[in-house]
Amino acid sequence: MATQNQPQTRPEIEKLIGEPPAVAAVKTERGAPRLFVNGTEVYPLLAWSWGLVESAAVFKQTGINLLHPILGLNAAWPEPGKYDWSEFDDLFARLLAQNPQAFFLPRVLLDVPEWWKEKNPSELIQCALPMNPAEDTHYRPVRRSPEGGMLWGIQLREPSLASEVWKSDVESLFREFLQHIENSPLRSRIIGYQIGGGIYGEWHYFMSEFLPDMSAAMQRKLGYVPDAEARMKTAFGLLRDPQQENPVIEFFRRFHEEIGADTLLHFARIAKKETQGRIICGAFNTYLLENVWIQEGGHLAPEKILSSPYIDFIASPYTYQTTNIADRQWWEHDVVDEAGNYLGRARGIAGDGGYRVLLESLKRHGKLYFVEIDPSTHLEPPPINPDGTGGSDVEKEMCMIGGAGSTTWEGTQKILQRDLGQVLVRGNGGWLFDFGPVLRTGKSWYADEAIIAEVKRLNQMGELRQNWDMSSCAQIAAVYDAKSFFVTRHWRAEAPFPKGGVNIDYFTRWFMDSQARAFHRLGTPMDFMYRFDLTPADLRKYRLFFMVNLFYLTAEEVAYLREILRNSRATVVWYYAPGFVTPEKLDLAQMERLTGFRFNLIAEPGPMLIQARLDDDHAPIDLQFGVKQRRHPRFGVKDQDAAALGYWTDCNEVAFAWKEVEGWNSVYAGSAPLPVEILRWLARRAGAELWSTQPDIVMATQDTAMLVATSEGERTFTLPKPMAALDGEQMRQVYDLNVEMGEVKIFTGKSLKRRQQRA
Repeated sequence: MATQNQPQTRPEIEKLIGEPPAVAAVKTERGAPRLFVNGTEVYPLLAWSWGLVESAAVFKQTGINLLHPILGLNAAWPEPGKYDWSEFDDLFARLLAQNPQAFFLPRVLLDVPEWWKEKNPSELIQCALPMNPAEDTHYRPVRRSPEGGMLWGIQLREPSLASEVWKSDVESLFREFLQHIENSPLRSRIIGYQIGGGIYGEWHYFMSEFLPDMSAAMQRKLGYVPDAEARMKTAFGLLRDPQQENPVIEFFRRFHEEIGADTLLHFARIAKKETQGRIICGAFNTYLLENVWIQEGGHLAPEKILSSPYIDFIASPYTYQTTNIADRQWWEHDVVDEAGNYLGRARGIAGDGGYRVLLESLKRHGKLYFVEIDPSTHLEPPPINPDGTGGSDVEKEMCMIGGAGSTTWEGTQKILQRDLGQVLVRGNGGWLFDFGPVLRTGKSWYADEAIIAEVKRLNQMGELRQNWDMSSCAQIAAVYDAKSFFVTRHWRAEAPFPKGGVNIDYFTRWFMDSQARAFHRLGTPMDFMYRFDLTPADLRKYRLFFMVNLFYLTAEEVAYLREILRNSRATVVWYYAPGFVTPEKLDLAQMERLTGFRFNLIAEPGPMLIQARLDDDHAPIDLQFGVKQRRHPRFGVKDQDAAALGYWTDCNEVAFAWKEVEGWNSVYAGSAPLPVEILRWLARRAGAELWSTQPDIVMATQDTAMLVATSEGERTFTLPKPMAALDGEQMRQVYDLNVEMGEVKIFTGKSLKRRQQRA
């Protein structure tokens, strides 16, 4: 194919002639993956804006010189046989005019233009359900960005990722783009690529809402493709029976591994080859918390992605979980269980800003994590109407999916300190995601002297991190297994969805997302990882494990877990049906072998509510927790050697129990989410240190820590070693604090002299 381009007359790009090609790498050093550019460690804080050309000057004032433009490759493919890169060249030139020191990590979207869809109708996705966008709020008119051609919105005609025609055509397009950059002076400023596919470039399969993909291309690739009825029905309540439903289970496995993961890795391999490995490559992927449309849209082949040498970084937005409280509005993010227990707050002041990926797992696989930071600042006016309606299509979209920040400077400052402080102390990267220019603000959300100064201050702290040990110091871990979603009740079977539960299934809503709100309020650091990450060394490090959804295990996986647990003295909390589903059958004996308990299987539906009664030195705990929905199967502990901690509310069956097994403590919890009162009780019983005397948000690594106060008032904060507050001087191990709600405190165990000298 021919490349059509304007003559190279852009002086900002011509000035780069003579600069050597940029060389970027992610290397794990001092406990975490770190970004290196041209041999020097660089603090990985980036920025994007809907009006990036104007906002680049604002970001430059904050000290952010890494920009994240979004490029829709469809914009460079005007007709068959022709590519035109002039729009992209113009964008880079204009950005360099605003900041001549800028480096770029573009997000490159593998979208196709409309003419391609018209030409290739047989290569488009076919769904198992009728597509009725009028009944759904996700499908809106597509808006094209004037900078980079990115399309914002969700369309109803998209190519099947199983299509060899699509794959071949987009591969040619992508290679031509990469070669264009490699033959341009821009190669000295482009350090990598984030490859985007699917909805919003996040590798959620197009039209997931309508159960894709029944196309001929998918059937040629995978053979059997289940219809809507086969997907939405489960033979045994909340679980699939492999003896009856193995073809559906196997379809979902292959769909995620051979279509989702392999497609991304194919293009990542091309990026590495065409650049001779000088760039870093990554993608939105491996969300497990708050993963929408999870059986079709989820990222359920994480091991394949994380073990790939072609992926250097993973990205995701952070939590969007909205409130499920009936009288609250969209911008409120408090979550309760159906027994009325307050679990936590996702966004906003004193929210946890929790990550949707399992960060410890990413770190162990050497993948740098970039969190997308997208709360609005106080520059954005409040919504026109309480439900967020009355604005533009993009404003309505932002009302739905996030953006919820604060309408005051004080609130904006606390959220910035929480979000950028979390990047600092957890050892990852991030980018500011600025919708201000396209909303009623009409300018960057950061175009304010106070905001610029605060972002600059927090960005400069990143220089301190080069001297810090960013390895884990947590004594508590949450452990997950993505493949369990192949055998759990389909997300669509939950419709109609209650408030706070749109597009997610029972397990995603309660075991993953809502449980995470309470996990973040434990008042002590906590790691999140996959089951396949567990090693014998972890049983010497962690005192308490939450095995959240290990429902689908092989006999070998069960044997490995039992072997590493033996004589570890660790405490392990097993949720619901650990190991009950095997590749061959439903197997209560394997569940008993894994946990050490003996169970009754309760086949009749009943409320997923547990009445817990716990002795405690602080104060006895007597509360209900869980969900009122009637579900099956359920399980009752019938082991005489087990201590009963709680019962199903509708019968006399033990649903929450503790037992010592071969030198470790096994705890069974039949429902979720566990409220923070019980989580903290379990931590104390397991011998894990609680750093705060209040259920605060605490994040930490070996040389740094951060506390976000979830309430106003006094608390004692006890660190594992002396550290100094970044706004103080003295190294102390115990701090008596009197704080405002949402106030952020950051500590480091390293000298602050370098920062003081620079200041």
